[in-house]
Amino acid sequence: MGNEKNRNIETVRNRFIVVPIVIFLASIAVLYEIFDIQMNEEIPTQYTQKIVQPRRGDILDRKGRVLACSVPEYTVSFDARIAHFKKNPNLISENIDSIADGLARIFVDDNRDRQYYYNLIKTAEKEHKLVRLHKQPIDYNQLQKIKKLPLLRNGAYKGGLNVEVENNRVYPYGGMATRTIGFLPKGEYHGRTGLEKSFDKELFGVLNMDAVENENGEGNIDGYDLVTTIDADIQIITHEELAKTLRAYDAEWGCAVVMDVKSGDVLSISNLSHNDNPLDSNFYENWNYAVSNVCDPGSTIKLSSLMVAFEDKYVDLDDTIDTGDGYIYYDKAQLGVTDWNHKTQGGFHKLSVCDVFANSSNVGVSKIIDKHYVREKREWDYIDRIKSMNLDQPSGIDLVGEPHPKVKDPSMKEGADRWSGSTLLQMSYGYEIELTPLQILTFYNAVANNGRMMRPHLMKEIRSDAKTIKKFKPQSVKGSICKKETLQKAHKILEAVVERGTAKKYASTYYKIAGKTGTAQTFERGRYNKSKWRGSFCGYFPADNPKYSCIVVIQAKEAGEYGAVGVFKRIADRIYFMDYDLRNQMASDTTSILNMPPTTNGYADDFNSIYKKLSIETEGHPSSVWVKVSPDVENNRLKENALHFTKGTVPSFERMGMRDALFLADSLKMKVKCVGVGRITRQSVRAGTPYNQGDVIVLNLE
Repeated sequence: MGNEKNRNIETVRNRFIVVPIVIFLASIAVLYEIFDIQMNEEIPTQYTQKIVQPRRGDILDRKGRVLACSVPEYTVSFDARIAHFKKNPNLISENIDSIADGLARIFVDDNRDRQYYYNLIKTAEKEHKLVRLHKQPIDYNQLQKIKKLPLLRNGAYKGGLNVEVENNRVYPYGGMATRTIGFLPKGEYHGRTGLEKSFDKELFGVLNMDAVENENGEGNIDGYDLVTTIDADIQIITHEELAKTLRAYDAEWGCAVVMDVKSGDVLSISNLSHNDNPLDSNFYENWNYAVSNVCDPGSTIKLSSLMVAFEDKYVDLDDTIDTGDGYIYYDKAQLGVTDWNHKTQGGFHKLSVCDVFANSSNVGVSKIIDKHYVREKREWDYIDRIKSMNLDQPSGIDLVGEPHPKVKDPSMKEGADRWSGSTLLQMSYGYEIELTPLQILTFYNAVANNGRMMRPHLMKEIRSDAKTIKKFKPQSVKGSICKKETLQKAHKILEAVVERGTAKKYASTYYKIAGKTGTAQTFERGRYNKSKWRGSFCGYFPADNPKYSCIVVIQAKEAGEYGAVGVFKRIADRIYFMDYDLRNQMASDTTSILNMPPTTNGYADDFNSIYKKLSIETEGHPSSVWVKVSPDVENNRLKENALHFTKGTVPSFERMGMRDALFLADSLKMKVKCVGVGRITRQSVRAGTPYNQGDVIVLNLE
């Protein structure tokens, strides 16, 4: 009995020992299976599950032309690790020949044959890994062709086709107005500057965080499109003319803005400066000087000084001011004031108030302000008048980061901005007061607009496809900045600057310009740098019926005053000639060949349409799609000669614009890269050279 009982106990004990062992072994088997599943199924999931960003909205000019858009790019890979291939081990080998043949046809420009793609897929199968089918991102059409290939047509989970989509931000007009339009670096989804930043929420859209990667970004809501006030044609003009003068002056930086007088629409805005690289002589949009750079305005502020005196009825246009030899010293203020012709011409001596302004006499303006505001201790009256004209307020443009103007007043007793005995005198002719170029232009625009100050703005509407989501109407900041009589006098003194004053050599034969030149030293590190000057011109045209206002500011080693007014004049001329309504007001001789647009090469239908509208006579009318246009001075007309291009041979792109060059290159199935703006002056491959597929021709525009 005892032995039998012991045997039973031993049997039970053994059974209890076996059970944990079996459970332990089973657990190991389960863990191995989980690990195997993770290794073979979850790793591919890391590549096939990805949040797809919504398509970012486009930014358009006022006529619907694209200033910024998102172009989808696709990265395609083959993933041999998916579980479906493990369950069906012959799938890859059964389809590898068809896949290799198809990829070689799709990517024929890469000069890689079917053997390359065969080896690529074979390596992925053998080494159980993911491989890129194309090193560079591909376009939508190529993706659709790949998705039709055997096996790959089954998608990510059954065909191993891994697709990653990224919206690449493209700016068709290159570096023009990029500080205003904004910038979105590759691989990022939110704007850093300009409208891309100010309206990032509207442009970005709505992201569905549960969206699993697919080419359509299912569940996302695409961003809205922005329609801006920018006119691409005027923007090109502004950019070209500013860049040309900056190069001529070897300037540090410059900016130019063109506005619509009645609405406050910003039609163009250009900000150009050098990079830090001393070997690079080109100019780029590195900083928005027009909107963000607060600085001494120089003589352009004299308009407000005289308007204050007109408003208080202290002076009239014909009153005489004795400016002497162009130098005066104010003892109490311990300030010497000099006119620009003091050393060269011995000053202006006696001038009317109108001519004090027209000739930009610092002495004349300071004497008016000294007599009526400083000596009479009416500094606050002057400051209150300045503020009533809104010169102490930002313009309110729809961009992030506009600073307030710096306008001192007698209450400021301490610090760098403290009020002193010389402050008001210096303010009267453009120092110890700081505004941005756009804030000065906003004030001048109000003068042009019969006193009504408009808020400068860049937005016309927000759209979703063809539907308008929100409209932006012009906004009046102030009904009138001064009395009607003051405005009339302001108009006269501004016109006098161009008729007989500092800008007289820039007067136009066909229309009147009103404006003011300005020059200021640059304030750096607590002192004025006499080797750096900031020249400017601010005004409007046509003066008798203002439609456009404009400011140009140039900082260089020499006074850029006349460089700035030159840029203004060339911008105004080109806009005036381009504007159909204004052109109809021209004198009958404006069709003279000397005033025609520069001749060039390009698309025949475009030229013929333009010349017909301008009533410009042409000779030739060839049947060719492309033409070369040249002036026939003797007969006062333009001659058109046919241009013929051959497929496989590089054409001459010389003197074409970017749009025509891209259109021609596309029709000849050529790849080109454009550098610069303006007209094409050089091409990297000589005309007539045989063209090989895959070659890239670089076109330089100036």
